[in-house]
Amino acid sequence: MGGRGVRIIGAGLLILGAAFCVRSTVFAASTDDLSQLQQSIAEKKASIDALNTQLDSYRRKITDLAGKSASLQNDIALLENETAMAELDLASTQNSIDQETLELRIIDGQIKDTETELTQRRSMLAGLLFALNKNDSQGVLEMVLSSGNISDVFDAAQQLESVNDDMKSALEATKLTRATLADRQSSHEQKVSDLAASAELLKKKADDLELHKNAKLVIASATQDSENQYRTLMSELRAEQQSITNEVLSLQGTLQDKLNAHDSDSTGETTFTWPIHGIITTLFHDPSYPFTSLVGQHSGLDIAVPQGTAIEAAAPGYIGRVYKGQQYGYYVLLIHANGFATLYAHMSRIDVEQDQYVARGQVIGLSGGRPGTVGAGFSTGPHVHFEVRLNGIPVNPLPYLPAE
Repeated sequence: MGGRGVRIIGAGLLILGAAFCVRSTVFAASTDDLSQLQQSIAEKKASIDALNTQLDSYRRKITDLAGKSASLQNDIALLENETAMAELDLASTQNSIDQETLELRIIDGQIKDTETELTQRRSMLAGLLFALNKNDSQGVLEMVLSSGNISDVFDAAQQLESVNDDMKSALEATKLTRATLADRQSSHEQKVSDLAASAELLKKKADDLELHKNAKLVIASATQDSENQYRTLMSELRAEQQSITNEVLSLQGTLQDKLNAHDSDSTGETTFTWPIHGIITTLFHDPSYPFTSLVGQHSGLDIAVPQGTAIEAAAPGYIGRVYKGQQYGYYVLLIHANGFATLYAHMSRIDVEQDQYVARGQVIGLSGGRPGTVGAGFSTGPHVHFEVRLNGIPVNPLPYLPAE
């Protein structure tokens, strides 16, 4: 019987040894795939490094051009360099997404390998326990002790002690494998989140690229490639901006009594609601705004919406002016209490009249902005330009608007 007990213990040790070999077997099967993925990741990183070197070169050119006096030739060159940089930036971001996707595949493979390792190790341990306890009437230890050969007893005792120690090690390794799996799953979830953020960034960069391409076309069309016409356009656009500032200050004084007459609407803090719901393509003082050298800092929000979308008053007030300008096309200036005014530009249709009182949310007209259409003005695509002015000066509208 002692010999049988030793054989059972020996079989248990073989099972336990097999359990420790699982990890190397699992990973050996996927070595080729892993090597190919790592090579692809290295190629993506090298491509990103090369693109970043080119981007640095364009940044230096753009900084140099931005420091020069405004001119048609200079601004076209600036737009061309910004367009080229946007294209490279887009390519770099796409490569980063590809790299993240490849890294995600590696993590996926590691998770599957770890799950397989965990399952097989549990199976091996179960087999070991089954082997150690398999006997119809007596346990392995009793079987060994009943042996007449004392050397068998000592050998079996030593092997049982070894099995016990190795089983503890196997259980600890299994716990470690489970913890590793949890870490890899967490890493996987973070990669998925990073990938989604990169996809959003990629879309924004694609929009910026389209904006700069359209801006070049708009400038070329407005000036007919004439330096004199460019300077005339710049003078007219900046004069229009100053005229609006002066007009707001004048109208606020003129309309103050009328605003005070609407006590329920004009007392207390002035709050605003969104005039239209769409995608913000250009922020207040946005560094990517392509017409900064021509008209100065971007003075509001550009909100992309389909042509002909209804525009609502962001707060109650009086229509100060209904304009047909060059830069803003058709636009409406609305005077509110507490020194505030709002401006809605690139409209395709205006549904209000000067000196008319409007309530919050009342439709004042329809959006436009598509180049070449009625009321578009100086625009690169269908959108509404929305400004908030305080005492005549443009301020960032976002802090005054509810979160969407």
